[in-house]
Amino acid sequence: MDYRHLFSDDEVRQEFLDRFDEITAGATGLGGFESVDAGLTADRAAEAVNRMSEGLWVPDGSGLEAIIERFTRPVHLVQKSTFKLPPDGRATSASVTARVERARGPLEQAIPSVGRIDLRNHDLKWVGTGWMVGPRLVVTNRHVAEQFAREARSGAGSGAGFAFKQSWTGKVVRPSLDWYQEYQQPEESRFRVTEVVWIEPDHRYDVALLRIDASGEDGDNPPPPIPLDTSGARVSGWIAVIGYPGHDSRADPADQQRIFDGVYNCKRLAAGQLTAVEGQDVVHHDATTLGGNSGSAVIDLDSGKAVALHFGGAAGRSNVAVHAAAVARIVRSHGR
Repeated sequence: MDYRHLFSDDEVRQEFLDRFDEITAGATGLGGFESVDAGLTADRAAEAVNRMSEGLWVPDGSGLEAIIERFTRPVHLVQKSTFKLPPDGRATSASVTARVERARGPLEQAIPSVGRIDLRNHDLKWVGTGWMVGPRLVVTNRHVAEQFAREARSGAGSGAGFAFKQSWTGKVVRPSLDWYQEYQQPEESRFRVTEVVWIEPDHRYDVALLRIDASGEDGDNPPPPIPLDTSGARVSGWIAVIGYPGHDSRADPADQQRIFDGVYNCKRLAAGQLTAVEGQDVVHHDATTLGGNSGSAVIDLDSGKAVALHFGGAAGRSNVAVHAAAVARIVRSHGR
């Protein structure tokens, strides 16, 4: 997490300092906070926050970073196509929550159009996130699609589209989208992936396009596409990442427990900010994500549109995503 960027928001910074005693008291005895220094006072926290704002702070083993991330970047549970904070009693930022609440309407429109990519005849039960970007057209990451698809070739190396891979038993891998997979909710809405339309070969753009059936297994219609926000990305703009964080062996176990309460593989909504723009088509953000978030929709809280396609990140630093303008170009060129 870029603490310097985080505490450039004066409202969040002041709320954290004003509520510091409440935050630390609420964390006492809860899983994942065992490393918090018992001598961590409000004065010490204020000094650390000032150093963070100046880009001079180095983690010191006090556990302050654990408290900050949980308070400022909570991850919401999605149930029945709406979202709420997990009922774990831990303090979260009223300022951040208010920003998300103001965008509740547009976010609830986007949630049903984000699904989990499940697999049959594969070692993995599911492999990532995808979302509607056109009629029957789903966008996800190249590295997600490559788990179940490959380039098909005909004759002397001439391209012939893409094909589903086979399992070690010789069975064809069958991907599908489930638009639910929500915590403690039994409902499903499964759509078979009928075609891998495109896997982007340019490694700058971790993008793939999938075609789904015209109707689901229960005869339901596909959800609507999420509109793309192709205007210039705004550094410090507030966003929400909608996807399916799964337990990640690369991330710190205590951090995962603290933030996700041991609940994985189901639909989540995580707020954050755009922190940087890299070139024209890659953006960075600081919403809390895990491995299953690959392919998640990054929704701008002001426009309610998808501003980017999440594709990865580095623990303790930032997440990266393909800007919606690049996604739109790929859809126009290959989404036939």
